Amino acid sequence: MITSPSIDQILEGVLIALDEEIVPAVGSPKALATIQMIQSMLQGVRQTLPVMDAQLVDEHNDMIRTLRDTATALGDATGAAADRVRERAVTLGARDGVPQPPDRDALIAAHLELGEALEATFLDLDELQRAGVGSADEAVQVVRGHFAPRFIRDVETFCVGDGFVGRS
Repeated sequence: MITSPSIDQILEGVLIALDEEIVPAVGSPKALATIQMIQSMLQGVRQTLPVMDAQLVDEHNDMIRTLRDTATALGDATGAAADRVRERAVTLGARDGVPQPPDRDALIAAHLELGEALEATFLDLDELQRAGVGSADEAVQVVRGHFAPRFIRDVETFCVGDGFVGRS
């Protein structure tokens, strides 16, 4: 029969094959632990698939707000790094939010561009902090406020059962 399996179905097939075909033939505890880690990661990918696009839209729209709020938090700070942060807020921060459901390719490209802008903003804020600009501390907290929930969400989405299988 000719089928068109979904990505989830393909990953499920790999998990089943690992469990039924590979695990029984493995004698090494270290190799078995490695297979279990691979299974855990594949299951994490399966759990991420249904929510990935919605999360990208949410992150995209929040990154736009974060760039604007970061520039606002800098207040009247001066210098080239502060100017770069403000420029990103004026250009990328002026974008419209992406509606649900998104054009996936456009969303991924925009998400990458905004992610790179936040990375560059962190470097500029570090430069401002080292120069003793007090408002840069508040601006860093704005960016951290964007990343912390993303990190927590990714851990909650990706962990399986009792968490990752580790090695000793």
